[in-house]
Amino acid sequence: MAATAAASPARASWRSAIPATSASAAGSCFRVGARRFAGLQTTSTCPHQATRLPAAHVKSGEAEGRPSTESAAAGTPDEESLRRELETAIQEEDYARAAALRDELRVLQQDGRSAVLAANTRFYTAFKNGDLVAMHQAWAKGDHVYVVHPSAGRISGYEMVMQSWEMVCDADYEFPLQIDLQDVEVHVRGDVGYVTCLELVRTKGSSSWGKQVATNVFEKVDGKWFMCIHHASHFDE
Repeated sequence: MAATAAASPARASWRSAIPATSASAAGSCFRVGARRFAGLQTTSTCPHQATRLPAAHVKSGEAEGRPSTESAAAGTPDEESLRRELETAIQEEDYARAAALRDELRVLQQDGRSAVLAANTRFYTAFKNGDLVAMHQAWAKGDHVYVVHPSAGRISGYEMVMQSWEMVCDADYEFPLQIDLQDVEVHVRGDVGYVTCLELVRTKGSSSWGKQVATNVFEKVDGKWFMCIHHASHFDE
């Protein structure tokens, strides 16, 4: 879903007006650009301040991951079982077996990192284009997921998280937006992985970039990686 009006400010800004609330309090709202949206509940407090909208144009090379080659098929060893086998081989001084297991573990970890980076790219591509269908598909389903938008409190639960993205995608910005991801790091352990990065953001027609530090957490469900946490905080040098 793309907004039709170009962003008028010289700097993309995302202002939130969210009072100190508990998880059960209502009446909070977002202001995205010049628009306000009411009805979202938050689970933490946050001061009212201006921040710049995290958008999403993932540059090639630095943050793009190739689709995972890992398989969820029965019989495919997972990381923990390989680690246990490796420890056993070392204890038994079966060094040839240990070397083979170490190589297999390294390949599995590389595949996992590539798959998490690919999921991270899918999220930012949906964000960049204001594509709500793709955004819905990028997230895990459940009450355990949450998002923290810049200068906003935590929003919990799949439905509420999606509602917040609908507000962002309906804002008065001209999509696609731009972002350059820097300092990208990915870590994977078993069925959980996370990406940390610096988001440099610019809306169309703007000459300046906004900055957010982002942490994106993913979980593997039925062999596929889905986002379960997105936390973006405004960054001032």
